[in-house]
Amino acid sequence: MAAAQNYFDAAGRLLQEIALHEMAKITQVAQIAARSIMEGGIIHIFGSGHSAIPAQELYIRAGSLTNVRPVSLERILDLFEGIESVGSTLMRHFDGRPGEVLLVISNSGVNPLPIEVALEGKKQGLFTVAITSFDHTRQVESKHSSDLHLMDIVDVAIDSHAPYGDAGLQIEGVPSKVCALSNVAGVTIVHAITAETIEQIVALGGVPPVRISRNTPGGAEHNQQYLERYGDRIPELKQ
Repeated sequence: MAAAQNYFDAAGRLLQEIALHEMAKITQVAQIAARSIMEGGIIHIFGSGHSAIPAQELYIRAGSLTNVRPVSLERILDLFEGIESVGSTLMRHFDGRPGEVLLVISNSGVNPLPIEVALEGKKQGLFTVAITSFDHTRQVESKHSSDLHLMDIVDVAIDSHAPYGDAGLQIEGVPSKVCALSNVAGVTIVHAITAETIEQIVALGGVPPVRISRNTPGGAEHNQQYLERYGDRIPELKQ
């Protein structure tokens, strides 16, 4: 009955690797995000398939920055992440501004959809960041006609340290590995970026736009200020 403990151990080792090797990149991204936020900017985030989970984790979320907006939350995009031009079409109405941060999450880093989102974001002058598995992406060919992987395009690529194929646990009697690790990594990385960004804003003399739970006394009233500040760019705050 050791499988559950083995998964906890695998997840723990993964997070230790991220903390050991990716902290400088996380800090770099946070510094740029903090300066952008101080100037009124927002953070953009994108993922499709299961990589949408880390993107949703920061969206209108208690304890996070309330000025984070996913490029899209449409689940149907999962069906089209391997088709070229979908990402470019999606980005036609993208409300990104030069100097803002765009986080693009893709475990494999090979599908056209996240690659095109990053390419279009970079064309529009955003600071582009990938969260992707270096181990996986280096072992597979790109599905985009450019032959580029997501990590080749962005300004900073953060390694999720998720294993090739994503699953990280071997159980005796099962021919393939089980239990994915990419979203353990992705969710942790985006929260680490958030934490460092908040600290950087404070260091710059600003007040970070941290959202608190509306299920706590005064939560809704506290969050109302962010509707007034960011509602024109994040209309979902009005819901």
